[in-house]
Amino acid sequence: MTRQRLQALCASLVFLFGIVLCRVLWIATDTGYAVSAGAQTVATAELPRNRGDFFDCNGRRLTGEKQIWYALCIPGDSSYANLFPYVPYEQQNDLYENRNSASPFLVPVSRDLSANGIYTYPGRQRYLDNPVAVHLIGYLDGEGNGVSGLELAFDDLLAASADEQAVSCATTAQGSLLAGTLPDLETQQQGSGLGVQLTLNVEIQRACEGIAQTTMDTGCILVADVTTGRVFASVSMPEFDPRNIQKSIDANDTSLINRAFAAFSAGSVFKVVLAAAAYEAGLDWFTHDCTGSIQVSDQTYRCALGRAHGTVNLRGALEQSCNCYFVALGQALGGQLVADMAERFGFGRATAVAGGLKSGAGTLPDAETLKNAGQLAMFSFGQGELTVTPVQITAMMRAVAGDGRLLPLSFVQGPVDSKTMQPAAQSTTAPVSRSDQVCSGDTARILRSMLQSVVTDGIGGEAAPTWTTAGGKTGTAQTGQFNAQGEELLNYWFSGFVPAENPRYVITVLQDATLDPETSSPAIFARVADALHALDEAGTQTPESAEKLPALP
Repeated sequence: MTRQRLQALCASLVFLFGIVLCRVLWIATDTGYAVSAGAQTVATAELPRNRGDFFDCNGRRLTGEKQIWYALCIPGDSSYANLFPYVPYEQQNDLYENRNSASPFLVPVSRDLSANGIYTYPGRQRYLDNPVAVHLIGYLDGEGNGVSGLELAFDDLLAASADEQAVSCATTAQGSLLAGTLPDLETQQQGSGLGVQLTLNVEIQRACEGIAQTTMDTGCILVADVTTGRVFASVSMPEFDPRNIQKSIDANDTSLINRAFAAFSAGSVFKVVLAAAAYEAGLDWFTHDCTGSIQVSDQTYRCALGRAHGTVNLRGALEQSCNCYFVALGQALGGQLVADMAERFGFGRATAVAGGLKSGAGTLPDAETLKNAGQLAMFSFGQGELTVTPVQITAMMRAVAGDGRLLPLSFVQGPVDSKTMQPAAQSTTAPVSRSDQVCSGDTARILRSMLQSVVTDGIGGEAAPTWTTAGGKTGTAQTGQFNAQGEELLNYWFSGFVPAENPRYVITVLQDATLDPETSSPAIFARVADALHALDEAGTQTPESAEKLPALP
């Protein structure tokens, strides 16, 4: 019996061995299995995909200018020790943890290490060490997707711009390179090569950023071309680091707010609208005897410090920013006419920038609200329910500095080929932007003369530039916000144009929620005007040459 069992066991083993042998032979002759086995020895490390870049009006890069490097760390060939001194501090821990990885991997390094025998591949740092126009351009999330500003508005286009590349390595079971093979840089998906050209001039932008950093804590500066409405500089303070957004979130310092696009109480800078309405309605003759206060519907309104200006006409009221005059003028014009003029100037309406990005609309009281004499009185000197954006104020002043037409400001010229700077094939040269005749050319010319008097003979004297002439309007607005001592914080405006006789630039300065700024907004305006003059003298980008570039629809 024992012998029979042994024979049966041997027969079973022979049968099983035969099955295994047949299986091995079948696998050996199956090419599909061979391909699969070969694929298991190939490791792929993807390079971070670069985004398309932003360019200024002259084609200078605003992002992606700084080159960075990625090195291939290969298990088993001392890569860890060789790379460690060149890996940024914040990535050294990741390098340590992955040093025994089963396959090669990429790690950022401080320079090209090809001469050291290390496989190194180029990339680009998204933002400069001293980033430019951060509020307009915006920032990315941890996955490299646009979160705010133009980064979000053009996210799909920018994400598809560069080639998608990976380093492919044939490896042993331990993860080291197979003998006789080299890493292969492969293009997995070809990019479009597109970027986005802005209207900004990087030299003007940098000059304004430098002025803002040394003169204001919170606020913004805008510089636009009178002829085209293109924005050459857009600065908001405080600034943030797009490479470290968490720092601004933790600080809760409002630095992520783009103040150029946000709405604020306007104050007396809005009186330009009342002045335009008076001329268009034939009330340019209107005078008022200012005693320092005026009463409307049992409510008393006062000029700054209760100062009495005596009998003033429209020119004198603008020069001295007489609240009482404009309260009386508003009553004479009526709420409907004033509201219509404000709407024609673009107040209460958002400004489209690109994609879904737009400025705030602000708040414009309707004619029904302004039937209330008290509401109309407040509205007439830029207070009450009215809120405006610096973009709107700049567009208003551009209309006055031009020929009375409201031309929407533009920040973007459009998608371009990043190498040739030619407009993208799918985009076309835009037609001339729609404009509305807000007031007559004669009214605009007279208002320019009056606003020049604000600087030469009125309370805007600090706005006078050193090398040219200027016109403009001051504004100090109550905010309803108070500091710990119970003192109300104010918005300080100055918006104007240079040169006064033949305006080329419009400049708007706002310092918001401030008690008593060290440098006044008119004085900041003067510094910007002087910087523009110096850059023009040095031969920087001029509005005339910028006009040759296409505008975004």
